Amino acid sequence: MHKIQRQLHVDHHHLQRLLNCLTTEIDCYDFDSKRAADLAVILSALDYVDTYPDKWHHPSEDIIFDRLLEKDVKESKLIEQLKQEHKEIILETGKIHQLFDMVANDCIVPADELLGGARHFITLQRKHLEKENEFVYPLMDVLFDAEEWKAIESEIKIQDDPLFKKQSKKEFEHLYQYILDLENEH
Repeated sequence: MHKIQRQLHVDHHHLQRLLNCLTTEIDCYDFDSKRAADLAVILSALDYVDTYPDKWHHPSEDIIFDRLLEKDVKESKLIEQLKQEHKEIILETGKIHQLFDMVANDCIVPADELLGGARHFITLQRKHLEKENEFVYPLMDVLFDAEEWKAIESEIKIQDDPLFKKQSKKEFEHLYQYILDLENEH
């Protein structure tokens, strides 16, 4: 497996972990929740999505997806859909981030708008990851040889994940520890 392909796979695993964290915190906004949501964790998670998946992961996939489309694969329609979803995910990240920024600034945000928006964002992300993992990522193994990966590598520079790298950036330390603690509880 090429290092870019490996990084994309690892990113998907990490994003699933992050979505589990977000789900746990969003569920705290439910009426019958036993505790208050940790707004700092939510905002940090959204900062991360805006910083890494939306700025490096999805654009890198788009480059690879364009190469797959050049091969006229039967999954072409799905690949086009996934590229469009990248744009939608970026817009949804911005919307949900704005809502939680408003909450952090003590603005009134209707609960159904906050919960509905957050759950829509999480569901959109999860379904997107599932489609990529099941239908598109396997194509990389079959259709790209070492020479094609070298060409892709000239367009994509691997970025360090600011959250899950062994020495995560200071801004994400709390979020990283939260994710580890949450996983240890289960």
